Amino acid sequence: MPGSPNQNSVAERRNRTLIKMVRSMQSNATLPPSLWIEALKTAAFILNRVPSKAVSKMLFELFKGWKPSLLHMCIWGCPSEVRIYNPQEKKLDPRTISGYFIGYAEKSKGYRFYCPSHSTRIVKSRNTKFLEIDFVSGSDQFRGNVPEKDHIEVPPSNSSDKMVVVHIP
Repeated sequence: MPGSPNQNSVAERRNRTLIKMVRSMQSNATLPPSLWIEALKTAAFILNRVPSKAVSKMLFELFKGWKPSLLHMCIWGCPSEVRIYNPQEKKLDPRTISGYFIGYAEKSKGYRFYCPSHSTRIVKSRNTKFLEIDFVSGSDQFRGNVPEKDHIEVPPSNSSDKMVVVHIP
């Protein structure tokens, strides 16, 4: 019934989880907001491969009957160097183009990439080098909040108190 989400609470909760995942994925990546549908597809791909509270197995395992490998999972939006098949490629032409991981290919064992410099923008390839380490270490938002001193001086609350020094381990 329209306007009654309480009648379909399981689906509504799954939708809310997907939207939160998409929001988180987009906030950690520097990709255009127009790629939200790619983030949504990847979020659904991930959710189908994690166990749920209701069922001890993965949804993928229940549907297909076998456990999927999770070794190919990547961070959404991470930079990568993508090799695209080009039969007209010359010996001295560049072999890769820069792109960003945006998902998994649906009908092959490959990945989907957003390549702003490429003519088709979204390309599929299996041959790639993910730069996840640089992506994770470069986006540490709390790195600047760590004090570099080994102590902090706290001013007195009134004129009769003395200066308090707090040592940081």
